[in-house]
Amino acid sequence: MRAFDTGRVQDKLLNRLDRQERHQSFRRDRFFRYKLEEIHNRLTQALLMAKIIETEDPGTVSDAILAGLKKAARSTEFDFKFFIAPRRDLVPRPNPYSLYMTQYVLEVLVNEASVIDVYGADIDIYKLINTVIMDISMKFEKAEDEVRSQLANNKNLTQGSREYELAFDQLIRTKVGEPYKFGPEDSTRFSRASR
Repeated sequence: MRAFDTGRVQDKLLNRLDRQERHQSFRRDRFFRYKLEEIHNRLTQALLMAKIIETEDPGTVSDAILAGLKKAARSTEFDFKFFIAPRRDLVPRPNPYSLYMTQYVLEVLVNEASVIDVYGADIDIYKLINTVIMDISMKFEKAEDEVRSQLANNKNLTQGSREYELAFDQLIRTKVGEPYKFGPEDSTRFSRASR
């Protein structure tokens, strides 16, 4: 009798990779939601201080960067990947939000009326943006780890349970602050239905 390969091993592997990717995406989105304002402030400051963006009106540039961050946050997965497609080979294993903001600076912000010019190579702009985002991300992950270790001491909570998630969310809010509040038109990416 012949044995047919049903592909169960490959299916399990693909499912595990898909689950891992969704989990990483969820963690990135949660980080982005909680730290959007800090990213906005530090990214604007870094781009202007490094003289990557030359402008007469820094306030307008700041508003445009915030609009780009909101656009990244509320875009669908397809729109997000489509927008970063021209730059996805810029570096191996790029940070998606850093790549998105690099593309935003090079494609959208350069056409802003108050922007005189954007200086620097694509890779230099990406490295600056990635440095800012990764610095904030490391601090956020450290805060998350502290909250997880605090919850690990509580024997009444089981990781993965609804009670654990509620306690985690409550402790993370006290540790890092409230997440960015998107208006009704802003909340397609972070709605409960899209998780």
